[in-house]
Amino acid sequence: MSPPNTDTNDLESEYEALLSFMYLSPVGIVRSDKSGLVDMMNPLAAQLLMPLVKGAGIENIFDSLASVAPELRNLVASFQAERGPVCENHRVFVTPARDGAVVLACSIIKVGTNLLMTVLTDISRQVAAERRARQTETWLAGIYTSVNDFAFFTLDAQGCIESWNPSVEQLTGFAETDVVGHTLSRFYASDEIVLERAPEHIALTRDEGWHVEECWCETSTGRRYWGQILVAVLREEEGKITGYSVVLRDVTQRKVTSDNLARLLTTDHLTGVSSRAHFFEIAEAEVARAKKHGRPLSVVMLDADYFKRINDTAGHQAGDAVLKRIAGEAKGLLRASDTVARLGGEEFVLMLPSTTTSEAMAVAERLRAAVERARIDTAVGQLKATVSLGVASLSHTDPTLEGLLADADRALYDAKRAGRNCVRGGVAEPTDVACSACEEGKACED
Repeated sequence: MSPPNTDTNDLESEYEALLSFMYLSPVGIVRSDKSGLVDMMNPLAAQLLMPLVKGAGIENIFDSLASVAPELRNLVASFQAERGPVCENHRVFVTPARDGAVVLACSIIKVGTNLLMTVLTDISRQVAAERRARQTETWLAGIYTSVNDFAFFTLDAQGCIESWNPSVEQLTGFAETDVVGHTLSRFYASDEIVLERAPEHIALTRDEGWHVEECWCETSTGRRYWGQILVAVLREEEGKITGYSVVLRDVTQRKVTSDNLARLLTTDHLTGVSSRAHFFEIAEAEVARAKKHGRPLSVVMLDADYFKRINDTAGHQAGDAVLKRIAGEAKGLLRASDTVARLGGEEFVLMLPSTTTSEAMAVAERLRAAVERARIDTAVGQLKATVSLGVASLSHTDPTLEGLLADADRALYDAKRAGRNCVRGGVAEPTDVACSACEEGKACED
């Protein structure tokens, strides 16, 4: 009688223990190769990924997460060590950032030359609690810290200033004749004046009883300061609101301090534009505002053309310089109320409130031309780059952020298929500049 094969038995026991651990684990666990091909996954991981694949099979972890975290594939590809953590607790917004949204913390560990373990944890409640805490802190911090001065006055039922006192002149420099009869926009800085801002502030106050907004303001002499404006219902008669009270405060110093912290938490470390997670928080609020007040809202998605070729031939530092220049050109074209964010890799998005489709097409074309004209200084000399852009506007048929971004992504794909370095989407006729390969009848790179 042969002795039992203890090595085989030990391996089988270890495998069974691994399966048991994965099945009972309180977090989602996925085992895959370096390309993302899944060979083992526990039920919780499948449950967490199901909203993304919409009933389809989960064969590749990166493909499943591509719509919300395209940067994960790049993180793994650029990780050179044979073993170690690729990323730890990287936040992935499965659905856009709002209360009740699904947010995952993703950690990827390279455990072998071609073996990855991905751990997914649902942190939705934690993120929602953090957001509520930030909203509360905005108001409390203004009350207790770094308040340089304040002014108190009242508005009539139409939102026009109807009273004045010396505190207004002390803070703003405006005399009574300068402000009475005007709206709150009298105090806004010139680059903050949007026709809908003051009426919207009043509308939100009517709905909620009070509302706080912060923006850049200007004194009568042109000095800019960060103002915090609290509007509250002052009186009601027979169920109708007949007036409002307003407290205007200079909280510039607090903004400087909070901006430094916010910059670390909400910006992309390479390009300085908004991070992916921060973009979704802003975008959700803009979509809700646009729907509530019936205003247009447009987005522009853009992607650096032939970016892999730039990295392969000129190096990653040159690629980084290209991304930073694209971000800089975008920021230079946008208004204070607009947002530019890096979604991951070489993909960016612009959020354009109160902007029609044709206006967004014009912005996209100006950005395309600006990038094409740029000469980008790198360690290997000057480079040229181009971008492809897709434009979409909030529609009545699908008035959601998901639908808006999906439309823009389709338009971006159309621009890529059209030869790159062009704008697609919307209702206006796009201006095209076909790539040289297309002009010569050659196939373009993906």
